[in-house]
Amino acid sequence: MINPQANSTSDGIHRLKSSGKISANDLLCFLPVRNEILRLPAVLDHHRRLGINHFIVVDNGSSDGTTDYLMTQSDVDLYTTEASFSASHCGFDWLHPLLDEFGSDHWVLTIDSDELFTFPHVEHVSLQQFCQFLDRKNAQAVFAVLLDMYSDRSIEQTAYATGEPLLDACPYFDSGPYEVIRGNIFPTVELRGGTRRRAFWDRDVPFFPPTLSKVPLVKWQRGYRYIACTHYMKPSPNNLSEITGALLHFKFLAGFRQRVELEVAREEHFAQAREYKNYLKKMEQNPSLSLMFPESVRYENSEQLVKLRHLQTSWDWESFVQLQMKQGTP
Repeated sequence: MINPQANSTSDGIHRLKSSGKISANDLLCFLPVRNEILRLPAVLDHHRRLGINHFIVVDNGSSDGTTDYLMTQSDVDLYTTEASFSASHCGFDWLHPLLDEFGSDHWVLTIDSDELFTFPHVEHVSLQQFCQFLDRKNAQAVFAVLLDMYSDRSIEQTAYATGEPLLDACPYFDSGPYEVIRGNIFPTVELRGGTRRRAFWDRDVPFFPPTLSKVPLVKWQRGYRYIACTHYMKPSPNNLSEITGALLHFKFLAGFRQRVELEVAREEHFAQAREYKNYLKKMEQNPSLSLMFPESVRYENSEQLVKLRHLQTSWDWESFVQLQMKQGTP
């Protein structure tokens, strides 16, 4: 067992609280946060239901009650820093030492605080069972597509109250098109396209739309490093699972424009927040911007994502799930 009380600081971050000992089979979730009280309760609850045992969170100077909320959560190890998000490589200079210290030899999920992880048959089996299956297949990492979720109203009319199901507020996504780009860095595949390219990226925008693929679930080994958030890794895990996941992404809630304006002023995101500057330009041009279009799809379940080829399954995984369901294993 590892005792998180062993060290109080790591690379300029200060620990505010510990959730206690981490056991050998515990599933861990790592995430950086800043002013995320709106989404965070729903995000933590979703991943608790999946089977996450401990959340290791680095709070970057929140002022909206996020820190106070996290202090009350018994399964959260909370760290804090006022340092520059940009200078820390989007928080990963803070997360990597923690991943090495607490995550080594564990299955760890590294996400942003507006993402919900899912995988084939998530409704019937736990994340623990999924990871047990991955261990049997000697897989060490899971590729995931990032699906931007949105409502049937304008972004600024997409009301949401803390703690409500995020899918109730934003149940729609783009089924495509998504462009597949091959590269040399693990996982050697990158996805672009979807909602944000359709709604925010004109031909005159001089940079690519966001990458919509990540490697969020990893059997962590000391020395692994993420590159460009969780889009790439180096060194590479030995075996990427043939089963893929998805991250349902809830960026577009009421207040989005105000948050964009703040990030444009801070310039702490990648390349002096150029992506946010592009969002702001489009919102100024159309304050009542809606992301709905004739081909929007309403989210149903993981089976739907498999049929749409946003999730990939396998014969072995299907057989494993059927056996678990037959045995009635939770």
